[in-house]
Amino acid sequence: MDLETTGGRFSEEGITEVAIYRFDGHQVVDRLVSLVNPMRPIDPYVTRLTGIDNKMLRRAPRFHELAKRIVEITDGCAIVAHNADFDYRMLRQEFARLGYVYERNTICTVKESQRLMPGLESYSLGKLCRTLGIPVAARHRAYGDAEATVRLLEILIEKDTSKQIVKMAARPPHRLSRREMKYRLILDTLPTFSGVFQILDKDKNIVYIGRSNNIYKQMTHLLSLDTQVGRAIQEAINTVTWEEVPSQLISYLKYIGQVREIEPPLNGKLRLRRMTRSLASAFPRDKTMLIFDKGQKVSERAVVLVENGQLKGYAYADLNHQVTNLDVLRSRLTPLENTPDYLYAIRAYVRRGQGVTVEYL
Repeated sequence: MDLETTGGRFSEEGITEVAIYRFDGHQVVDRLVSLVNPMRPIDPYVTRLTGIDNKMLRRAPRFHELAKRIVEITDGCAIVAHNADFDYRMLRQEFARLGYVYERNTICTVKESQRLMPGLESYSLGKLCRTLGIPVAARHRAYGDAEATVRLLEILIEKDTSKQIVKMAARPPHRLSRREMKYRLILDTLPTFSGVFQILDKDKNIVYIGRSNNIYKQMTHLLSLDTQVGRAIQEAINTVTWEEVPSQLISYLKYIGQVREIEPPLNGKLRLRRMTRSLASAFPRDKTMLIFDKGQKVSERAVVLVENGQLKGYAYADLNHQVTNLDVLRSRLTPLENTPDYLYAIRAYVRRGQGVTVEYL
């Protein structure tokens, strides 16, 4: 199998081309090759790489029109792909958008090539094909790369004297319980980036708010957590919403604000903090502090403004004058209350460093 995609942010990509060759160990017995209308624009870099552009996909079938055929052609099979984790994730993500749990075993030809042919300079599909003399009809197109992967698989099976590949292909996939299927549908739509997330119950009430550097990883942890709160989350969860926040500092400030305002029942009460002399001394009353962290774009910075010891809020700025001109910065602020819980969070992140910097005016 090979897929081409739109590129773009994690969990927002779409499939633009699919090529699946059903291989019985001797020959290809069935195939599915099709462009796919992803209903979202293709990243220009991807168009330059694959030659697939938005115009080509206007009349292509959408994924839901191909979904049944994909289920049928892969039934009873393991998914074999070069960097199988990516292709399998994309398939599961598209099926999850349709409310369907797609489960197959996977075999990665990158990992198997490394196991059976150690010491090569590169294990990219292109380099492996050149090394092994495998012709590639159309590099960076799904049908060309999938055909090359079939030829590579044949060579790997021949080299695999311990028959581990055959054993992996024959192993039945894990059968999910109803609860596991519910969790899988939720997890397959979650991103791996940093941000704040909200867990909603079947009545659309927010029952828990969290934050993490990796939302997918944190949700996976919560859905396996054997504590009173963990079990309550697992029982209540129906959907998860999230917001990407690259800055860990801003993510924490947003988290504090949302928990204080919404008071989700499974979060408990935020610990009440008191303004102490040591805390107050971290924010001088005779200076203006600008605390910088990552922005939402590469060219942007997140800025927290503390004036004369008073927290004012945060903003995103991509131009220098938006930061150095305090009137402009104030106009862009999302206000925050000058409370100890926010100030403790800011002080902790400043002390920790990790990309957070401070300027005094």
